[in-house]
Amino acid sequence: MEAAVNKLDESQREHLRIVITELIRCYIDDKYHGMVLVSGEDDPFFKMVAVNSTDMEAYELLRRADEYVALHVMKDAPPKEQFN
Repeated sequence: MEAAVNKLDESQREHLRIVITELIRCYIDDKYHGMVLVSGEDDPFFKMVAVNSTDMEAYELLRRADEYVALHVMKDAPPKEQFN
């Protein structure tokens, strides 16, 4: 693991620190729930890892994330992208 982290540049290490900090919060505080989604560029499937989340809480996280993306990320996208 250390060798992999050493390959990251400073910006990537800082981002990883933020991700790990938030994941740890999910493990130590029952009020926080998390989920990690990972997929390869050519992979039609993804891995989903829930952290301190039941199936229903994981579903709710995905639903809220979908709303967030629709409202904040796609609002400035070209019309063609909004329907993909």
